[in-house]
Amino acid sequence: MYQINVRVKEIKKAIEWYKDILGLNVQKDHGKTVVLGQEKGIPVCLIEKDSHLPLPDNLEGTHPVFIISSNSVEYCKQSLMDQGVTVLEGGSEGHFKFRDLDGNLLEAYLPGLYEEDRFKPYR
Repeated sequence: MYQINVRVKEIKKAIEWYKDILGLNVQKDHGKTVVLGQEKGIPVCLIEKDSHLPLPDNLEGTHPVFIISSNSVEYCKQSLMDQGVTVLEGGSEGHFKFRDLDGNLLEAYLPGLYEEDRFKPYR
């Protein structure tokens, strides 16, 4: 099984953000490590970092990528922006980056965006 790990500053605030903004539910709570997810999909493991350690800036490196469905491509980006989420410019409606409340870089991606002709308008 795969999972996405995200380091956060305050676990309780992060849990609420991932629940409210991304619609994830708590699956396992181990205190400073909490696994969230949906019935289908890859779990997101939030890990509270030690207060003396900085969060890494992952703009140039790897970052978690969330798959969005083709029937909600345009809605997804607008919904994030409407909720005050920082959405970074430079991506299409089907492929864009955004930041969580701690500034962690995340990405929304429409599977097949570059492979399937039906998604050409979203490139």
